[in-house]
Amino acid sequence: MSESNKKNATSIATKPKPKWFAITLFVLSLVYLVPEMVFNAKLVEVAGGANVDDQTLHLIELFGRSISGLGVTLLIADLLLKGKLVSTAPRAIGSLILVAIFVWPTVFFGQKLLIDKWLVEPSTSQQRQEAFFASVLRSSLAANAVQIKGIPYQADYASSPSEMTFLAMMGGLVYANDEFIQHVESKKRDILSRYIENKANSQFDDYFNDYKKMRDQIADSYKQYMTGVDRYNTSMNSASSRANKAWEDVETQISQGWKDYENAEKAYMARAEARAQKIAPKIFNHFEKRNKCIDSYGGKKNRQERLNSCITDVEKSYVKTLKNAGLPYKEMDYWLVREVGRTKGTTTLSDTAWSLGLSAVVAGLELVTGQGGEQNIRMVYTDDVAEYRPRILVLWKDKFQKETGYPMGIDRIQTFRSHPTTSSKVRKRVADKGIQLPSNWQVSQITTFKNVVKNRVREETKRQWKAEMAQRGLDLKPNLSWSQFQTDPQIQERILAKMGERNYVKPMMADWNNRQFHDKVIKVNIQRETEYWLRYIESARSQFEDGGPLAENGKSALRSIIVPPISMSLSLLLVLLTVVKLPFKFWALVDYHKDFSEHQHPAEKYVGPVLSALLIFAVFAVPLWVGSSKFTEEKSTTSYFLDKFDETVSPVGSIALKWVLHTQPIVQPVGAKLDQNMMITQLFKNTLEHSIGELDKHVMAKLNPPKALASAEMRKGFEEQKQAINSTGQLKDMPFEVLTNVQQATIRVMNIKPGYEPGMMLPAGNYDVQVSAPGYQTKRLWVSHSKNNTKHQVNIDKG
Repeated sequence: MSESNKKNATSIATKPKPKWFAITLFVLSLVYLVPEMVFNAKLVEVAGGANVDDQTLHLIELFGRSISGLGVTLLIADLLLKGKLVSTAPRAIGSLILVAIFVWPTVFFGQKLLIDKWLVEPSTSQQRQEAFFASVLRSSLAANAVQIKGIPYQADYASSPSEMTFLAMMGGLVYANDEFIQHVESKKRDILSRYIENKANSQFDDYFNDYKKMRDQIADSYKQYMTGVDRYNTSMNSASSRANKAWEDVETQISQGWKDYENAEKAYMARAEARAQKIAPKIFNHFEKRNKCIDSYGGKKNRQERLNSCITDVEKSYVKTLKNAGLPYKEMDYWLVREVGRTKGTTTLSDTAWSLGLSAVVAGLELVTGQGGEQNIRMVYTDDVAEYRPRILVLWKDKFQKETGYPMGIDRIQTFRSHPTTSSKVRKRVADKGIQLPSNWQVSQITTFKNVVKNRVREETKRQWKAEMAQRGLDLKPNLSWSQFQTDPQIQERILAKMGERNYVKPMMADWNNRQFHDKVIKVNIQRETEYWLRYIESARSQFEDGGPLAENGKSALRSIIVPPISMSLSLLLVLLTVVKLPFKFWALVDYHKDFSEHQHPAEKYVGPVLSALLIFAVFAVPLWVGSSKFTEEKSTTSYFLDKFDETVSPVGSIALKWVLHTQPIVQPVGAKLDQNMMITQLFKNTLEHSIGELDKHVMAKLNPPKALASAEMRKGFEEQKQAINSTGQLKDMPFEVLTNVQQATIRVMNIKPGYEPGMMLPAGNYDVQVSAPGYQTKRLWVSHSKNNTKHQVNIDKG
């Protein structure tokens, strides 16, 4: 092997990692730099913005922690992966994966865990309460609601990098300055009022656009309502005409019934005539045969049986005749005709002449015997069809009445109208149409009928109205004016649902212009919001303690003011260090396998490290010495905050904050431009946010589980306190009393300044009660003070 090749082989062997792996790490570092710069820019926008929603905050948090995990993974891999670990490609790749599996989760979960464990969880209720106010003060400054003398913040340029950088740090600066918080304590109301007013005015167009949409919807609802009202009134007003029309139908029904009755009677007459013609000769013949039987066998005892047999045969024939004619059985004598003869005791000249005077003699004898004046009546049979027809009709009268409901012989329509059957038929027929008449109603009661129809029309109209309203989810009365419609509680509920509780006043009308809306809604809500948040901030400090209803709100506020400056500073540091290191890495890769040791002066081997150190030092020193910011000038109030931070927290921290204020505005636009062109944040949101968020939620619940749950009584008290704060923004004062089993016991409430007095007024909350007495064991416990629990029993045991 040549001397040159030997030297190259020696050089390669002495390198800590193969060139391909070094190039891989370099490329990965270069790629990592882009999302890190994007995160740095987005963090400044979020932490330094005036109005950012919780969803965006959560997105940036997950994005930043994920990128930080990648950055530290590459840093650890570059430091540790060398020698045998990367001697082959499988080893190098496997080692890189193992480092990522260990380092990325450690960084991703660890940074949040450290902040919560070291800064947030150990915080006191006072710190949380003050952090909450500091966050409000920061938002007030961002919204140009308040102005702090000496701070050169310009709300008109709120989106500039320098203004956003300052706002991202403002909350922490204020929070770290107890003197300033105490100084503005008396100005809380003014600060809140201006902040809320400014915010409301800046969002007035959005509020009023929402109001106009609601106004249009309510106006459309009223148009639909009035369309229904028109139908309702038309129906109500038609009650009389519909009643008259219904009675006309009844009259038509009666007239048609009378015609039907007459036709039925005529039909029965015709049928009776036909039957009479058919049976008259037959029945006459049966009479003849019966008389013949009597003439032949009557009056002779030895012929009696023959007589009975003969008459029986005639009867059988007679029965058959009736059956064939479809007539019920009647004795044969039913068909006899009453014949009226002469009057006894009288005679005519013609009769006397024809009887040669005999009729006159008979008449005389009748007078002598007292029979004068009596009529000579006898029953005779006949074959006259006219005599049979009325008798057949009598036999059919029940059948006729069953079929028609009426008896035969009604000779005029007035009688037909007044018949009970007519009334019954009318009641039944109109009942099928929904008109329910009294059971004793008669046709002559026309007024009663019309009143029933009118009532039915009105009831049906009301029912249809209710059904129509029910379809719209309402229960409104008809004929409401526009003003009455708007102020109805149901419509007000819909307006409340559309506008939301925070942008609603009672009553809210749907015809206000923009000035009326501002005066009646915005101004009222500014006052209400001010009272709400003032009472919220001034709530008893114990409510911000662990387990209290405001504990999580205080913790969130604390995170919002201390995490952004820390995260922004670290991110900025990583970006700049990566930028400084990459040129050196690239230059080293160019001549990666060359060995300059033989031609290199002993001091030259220190040039690279020294130069790197100088560049890193320059990254920190140059912005502090050469850079400038209006927020760090001596005459600026921000400089006062930084000096106080130096005194109360750390000189190093104060210098770091100045460095960020000088450096961050230069770097932020670069990351913003990258995100604008490459849509990295949006890509993370669409692909990874949900899965990483779920992972974060489950793992953090294991790593940092919630503190032990309070007692059932305490949890119930927390819920009552939360509801009170959400509804009114304050906790109501109620009498507080501690009961114990030992007289003359000493009772103290440890988390309030005033000394305990029975019945003292304290807001709902959690109180640390201590009970002691000579000869007894001192007992200390937390009690939940609420509207349902104002007396608290604390018993102590003998020592």
